[in-house]
Amino acid sequence: MPTESVTSTAVISAAVMAHPRRAAEAARLAASLPAWGTRVVVDPSPEAGPGALRTARAAWAAVAPGATHHVVLQDDVVPCREFAAQVAHAVRELPDTPLALYANWNSWNGAATRAAALQGASWVPAVPGEWTPSLALVLPRADVDALLTAVPPDVTGPDPDDTVLARELGRRGRRVLIPVPHWVEHADGTSLVGNDVYGPRHSACFADDTAAGPDPAGPVAAAPDVLVHLFKGRVQLVLAADTGTPRRSSREGYLRAAGLEGRSPGRPARAVEALRAPSTLLGALCEEIWYAAYLMALHTPAGRAPGAGDDRIRLCLRSLVLGGTADRADLRLWALHRVGPLMGLAEDGLRAGFEDREAYGRPAPLPPEQLAALPDAALIWSHPLTLEER
Repeated sequence: MPTESVTSTAVISAAVMAHPRRAAEAARLAASLPAWGTRVVVDPSPEAGPGALRTARAAWAAVAPGATHHVVLQDDVVPCREFAAQVAHAVRELPDTPLALYANWNSWNGAATRAAALQGASWVPAVPGEWTPSLALVLPRADVDALLTAVPPDVTGPDPDDTVLARELGRRGRRVLIPVPHWVEHADGTSLVGNDVYGPRHSACFADDTAAGPDPAGPVAAAPDVLVHLFKGRVQLVLAADTGTPRRSSREGYLRAAGLEGRSPGRPARAVEALRAPSTLLGALCEEIWYAAYLMALHTPAGRAPGAGDDRIRLCLRSLVLGGTADRADLRLWALHRVGPLMGLAEDGLRAGFEDREAYGRPAPLPPEQLAALPDAALIWSHPLTLEER
């Protein structure tokens, strides 16, 4: 359980940041959260083109004078059941902690969410080196004031709000926590800032899709040193480094470097063959999905297994499959059609990883000199590995 507590009463205010084209959706969302005096804050200069940062800055400036915490929601989110009560509970438990209530299913923070679900944790620290998820964010008053000081009211420039949040919170050493499962979902619809290139953008694990729902008083997961990121159908490992800049490796390169080649001989091939993928490319995708789940299990602390009564695990495997193929239509449509068998494939990889971890132990971290020789993990976004490069 989180150790931070507060005896004084938290006072929450809220704003929905909106583009004029989504004014109706924003008004409905604000009306659903009356206890916080939720305001709709519309882009002050929509004629200037996409500008999430200027709208976000205005939304943060809408903090109520006496508020101890301020919530900013984007206009295309769907809150979970009992959302306001969950947030109120969370700020009582974690009064001095920024809280990001969603992570995209094909982001590093989505990968961290899945690792935390395997640990049975209710919170996971946001991953350094990635943007701060900003679809639904709760900031203590001091963070709001610092942000408003750092970002001028007439802000211009190309930086998105999530990148600026990561920079400013990181500069002050602030740790952001993400709930597991997430408390908002991203609604379907066209992006107004060009994010459709990433395909559907959904939660890594949404609370309303689980039986138990959120648990704000649950434990915080350890910050993972190895993240398994399935992106464009290809496994890439995001590895924490002493320099603070995470590194990346293909799964083949990581298996070699970590001395993991030869484990579970023949098992992935048999599991993939059973799916009878209709092309070599889709067969390669199946192999990547199996290894993604295998490596997730191999790096998760002991005590969890698939089918252990926690539907969050199956939801996380579903988001691994669908999020990991979201931005490639040629893979996404087949993965959606075959999501059940592909989740079964991932469960087999997860079991194999748990078994190998039990037999051999958790892999040792790569030596600093090996990590230093690997490329910057940020290249995942600008120069991703693809299945065709295998």
